[in-house]
Amino acid sequence: MAEPHQVQPRTEPAPSPTKRSSSKASSVVSRRSSRHGSVGDPTVVKELSKKYESPFDASLAAARKRSQQEKLWEMFATYALQLSCEDPTRMRLANVIKMLQDCGVIDGSSTEEAKLIEKEVLIVCGAFMKSHPNDRDGTKKLSFSAFLALLNHFARMSGDQDATRAYDSLVRTCLEKQPKPRVRVAIAKDLQECKKVLQQFEEPLSKMFLYYAGISLAKLEKIDPKMAQLSPPHMGYAECVTFGRKYGIIAHGVMTTTEFATIYIDSLVKAPADEYGRVLSYEGFTEMLVRVARKVSPVEHIPPEKKLKGLFQLMWLASASSSPRDLKITDVLKTDRINVTKLFLIHFEKHWKKDQYQNYVGSRVSGDEDTDSGDSFTRLQSSGDLGSSPPPSPKSKSTRRLSLCVQSPGKPKEDLKPAVSGRRFTMQT
Repeated sequence: MAEPHQVQPRTEPAPSPTKRSSSKASSVVSRRSSRHGSVGDPTVVKELSKKYESPFDASLAAARKRSQQEKLWEMFATYALQLSCEDPTRMRLANVIKMLQDCGVIDGSSTEEAKLIEKEVLIVCGAFMKSHPNDRDGTKKLSFSAFLALLNHFARMSGDQDATRAYDSLVRTCLEKQPKPRVRVAIAKDLQECKKVLQQFEEPLSKMFLYYAGISLAKLEKIDPKMAQLSPPHMGYAECVTFGRKYGIIAHGVMTTTEFATIYIDSLVKAPADEYGRVLSYEGFTEMLVRVARKVSPVEHIPPEKKLKGLFQLMWLASASSSPRDLKITDVLKTDRINVTKLFLIHFEKHWKKDQYQNYVGSRVSGDEDTDSGDSFTRLQSSGDLGSSPPPSPKSKSTRRLSLCVQSPGKPKEDLKPAVSGRRFTMQT
């Protein structure tokens, strides 16, 4: 009976270093392997000890990988927005070719050889898309996961025996030679100051979010919209655009679709790892509203919470002055039917009355020309999107003057040329 206990310790540790070599605690594996001497694969032990010589090496490597993923995501979103803003979370194959040309991976000149290389890369991309149909919505565009897989595919085709080294070289080349990356505006302070207002409007905003999230989930999961209410609520980009158009955000010279798409990207988590990370949660939805309010009223002396109320004022004006169709959702128990738009209108007017119907963001004055409530409403009404009836007058003795600060879209930034650096990864015929 004693011999099986003697054999057991010799046979069990042998596969241990190899089995655990891919885990995050690689330094622990290295120390265990050294205690067993020749037991296990000495090549793996040597590689691990060389790769992680200190306890901080593994965490630093993970941090570098996260930073690389964040930069790749920003680059992906930038090129996804270049040709169209249909969906900034999906990239066309034409954008992939443009990115590779800008980064110097393939020749972007008009020579015959360059055209041949571009044609061959397009064939490779098309074949890759057919063999990797991992887009849930069935589109022929690349998701971020498919984009990373395509870069890995390019690295394996490079001829380098080490595919990991080839992938790192390709990514480093793309990140070094890309145009100046877009800077994400930090709004942590604004979110903190708007926390009270968001809590006051949580009921209508959450119902509004759930209505559009139900449509997004039905598309993502390909299930019935009623069943989608039971899934984690997330709002997709197409539904965000529908929301923005309905409530007057993407209209009347307030904000362009491209600016709205940029704000949508900035409201997502950094380097989203899965499909649910590339659509808005409720927290991301409220962050998007704060970013939109900051964009609509960029005046520094106005507090962030007042800018947010000014955005709600604009949404109220766009909704109350038209005849919106009912947006109804049913809760899980089917005991309550809520009209989302009317709920928002009633909720806003109740809080607006407490503030004596003040204009939250002030008038936009140009020279000696003053913008009063009649001119502002007439200007919005003349666009044809608003109805002909003015807003309902409140049951109050005070006079309500409405003059929204509507900022016209600024001039587009000039195209920034990529910095010239040594080419590290190229694709040739």
